Amino acid sequence: MLKETLSNNLGAKLMALVMALALWLFATGKYTGELSCTVPIEVSFSEGYMLLDQSSTAVNIKLTGPKSSIDYVSDLVGERKIIARCGVPVEGRESEEVIEEMVILDKRNFNLPSEVTLDMIRPKNIKLLLVRRETKTLTVALQKRGEPMPGYMITREFFFPFDVQVTGPANILKDATAIKTIPIDISNITPEQNRTFPWQVPLEQRVVISRNDKATAAPVECEGMINVWLDIAEELVSKNFEKVGIKLLEPPGFPYNIKLEQKSVNLKVKGPKSVLDKLAVPDVYINVSDLKPPGPYKQPLTCKLPPMVELDGKLPEIHLDITAEEVAKK
Repeated sequence: MLKETLSNNLGAKLMALVMALALWLFATGKYTGELSCTVPIEVSFSEGYMLLDQSSTAVNIKLTGPKSSIDYVSDLVGERKIIARCGVPVEGRESEEVIEEMVILDKRNFNLPSEVTLDMIRPKNIKLLLVRRETKTLTVALQKRGEPMPGYMITREFFFPFDVQVTGPANILKDATAIKTIPIDISNITPEQNRTFPWQVPLEQRVVISRNDKATAAPVECEGMINVWLDIAEELVSKNFEKVGIKLLEPPGFPYNIKLEQKSVNLKVKGPKSVLDKLAVPDVYINVSDLKPPGPYKQPLTCKLPPMVELDGKLPEIHLDITAEEVAKK
């Protein structure tokens, strides 16, 4: 009897089964959702420490669940409200300067609705490195980029404050001596910029130390700005004058005769190019006003130069003889 019941209308019964399966698949496909996305990692730890390194700052996850819940989670992901949260306990480890921790993520680390299933996390293991925070006074190092406009140079620089309080990882700060400003762009700068100083320049939020001939950088916290003054002037160049005649500086009616061992000298001067290009041969002289026989004398030379121009090197002293004029005439 049972056999006959099962065998009757077998084709219709198979068709009903196929339709029921198709309906179930349709229903589950319509009302079940899936989402693959990337979410950030948020690490919590004691205020006495700082996070120096982590193997990953975000994870890829795959979620399934009711379509309405998946759509809701998708919106939260777009607003960056779904976060992988993990913490590093430091209780009982306060004496440690460096703490390394491996965190294994699961659904408890995510703020997901309970009806949503977390099918995949990649990467699942997150390596964290905490270091003790320390505050130290470091010297400020001014950092510049570029060159002034051709023909100009920075003749003086000044900044204040000279040192600042920096907070960062203790294992790095113990070997640090300075913190740099962000690079100041001085490309094509001219004296016109002199009136714009001081410039307020922020500091780099990191320090760099050298260990075993290798540079190591670490993030730090440092508030405040550095006031910077630069003095831009024309670039100094040199100019040579050869065989410049030596003049005698003597009062009217000077009664003595002067004989110079050499009558000319070579000069080298330096100053702004625009000034040197127009500079004529300078006057070079010896002051003999206070000299009286008998000689000989060894006297310094004097050179008369315009403002912003100076000698490049020293002038030689000149040997001279002095005699009474009437004796010289005999």
